Amino acid sequence: MRIIFSLIGLLVAVATVGVLVKKQLSTVTQLPNTAPSSTANSGNIAEQSKQMQQQVKDQLNEAMKSAAQAQQKALEGGNADIPAEKAGSAY
Repeated sequence: MRIIFSLIGLLVAVATVGVLVKKQLSTVTQLPNTAPSSTANSGNIAEQSKQMQQQVKDQLNEAMKSAAQAQQKALEGGNADIPAEKAGSAY
């Protein structure tokens, strides 16, 4: 009797996991395309990958430039040796 209840419990658990997996996979396949329209129309995956890599590089370069400018401003202002919390700067 104990074996029968164990098998029934195991089958219920497997069926529950199967239903959840099916539901999860159907949700993933129905997600909308969130890629920007400029990359969606550009052709194949390799081109899209190169464009995305270039965008990340450009954004990183802009961030580095703004950080360098902020550091240069701090050096010119004479606040380089003062801790940020005492200088009133967010940097």
